[in-house]
Amino acid sequence: MQLETILSTLLVVFVVLSVVGFYLARRYYRRWQTRQTLAYQIGGRQAKGDMYQILGTFAVLDEYEQVILLSTTSKQSSLDLIGIRDDMIDFVEFKKKGAPLQGSERKIKKLVDERKVRYIIKDIDLPQDLQIGNRTQH
Repeated sequence: MQLETILSTLLVVFVVLSVVGFYLARRYYRRWQTRQTLAYQIGGRQAKGDMYQILGTFAVLDEYEQVILLSTTSKQSSLDLIGIRDDMIDFVEFKKKGAPLQGSERKIKKLVDERKVRYIIKDIDLPQDLQIGNRTQH
């Protein structure tokens, strides 16, 4: 009689743990699937954005005497290039037609519109006693 009770209890525990495990696995899979879909969409948008920037850059080459491509270490660049012509400097951001400006892009546009732009020269003087040597291993 006691063995039957133990087996019944073990069976109930096994069924409960199986149901809980199945629920958690299903929930985790849905979260993972959502993250994968989001990552794919972000990657697709990034690729399209890069394509618009490249095509836009080639399209405006004839408009400027100088085209300065900007590269950045930030995740979302707020400016694509600087174009110089005659007596004008243009700060250029390429966007898909109808796409809104992002926060950092709006900030740069506002600063330019308010004429809060400077030309700064930074002097750099390398130290004369700069030494480079092989590291000794211990």
